[in-house]
Amino acid sequence: MKVISLWQPWATLIVRGFKTIETRSWPAPKSIIGKRIGIAATKIILPEQRIAYQDPEFQKFYSLTGLPPLEQLPRGCVIGSAVLHSSDPIDQDLVDDITDEEEAFGWYAPGRFAWRLRGQQAFGPYPARGAQGIWHWEPPNDVAVVHQDNAHQEGQEVVWRPLHPALGAKVLPRLS
Repeated sequence: MKVISLWQPWATLIVRGFKTIETRSWPAPKSIIGKRIGIAATKIILPEQRIAYQDPEFQKFYSLTGLPPLEQLPRGCVIGSAVLHSSDPIDQDLVDDITDEEEAFGWYAPGRFAWRLRGQQAFGPYPARGAQGIWHWEPPNDVAVVHQDNAHQEGQEVVWRPLHPALGAKVLPRLS
């Protein structure tokens, strides 16, 4: 399985379904678009990640997830997977179409790319030596990785699942 390493708490936000777009400075390789990829949590947390985690807008939404504090999240391991649906350049139309929550959980600067994820699955954690970029991991035999992307059906709209009933739901544009 191909895997990407993410800082915490963003790795957990993805595998738990609270974050559906990973923002990157580079486009996803075409070879993994439409495929299930593993999500690994990096071993360390940099000062920049701690600052982003403490941002009031980020905390406003993170506090509603029920997830533990940053220091209690697993690190240095593979914690789940998701289907990489698409990878698109970030533009103002994309930013206008996402929820405030999704925006708080990403870095939507011009020149970056939105990796849209579907069919998130949490498992593990399984200790792993990560790497930068995309790397290979052989799941243990007891990992039942879902291979179908049931979160998106072609030709249908995808309804974003709100984190908290008070936030309401938002219908996202069709992805083709």
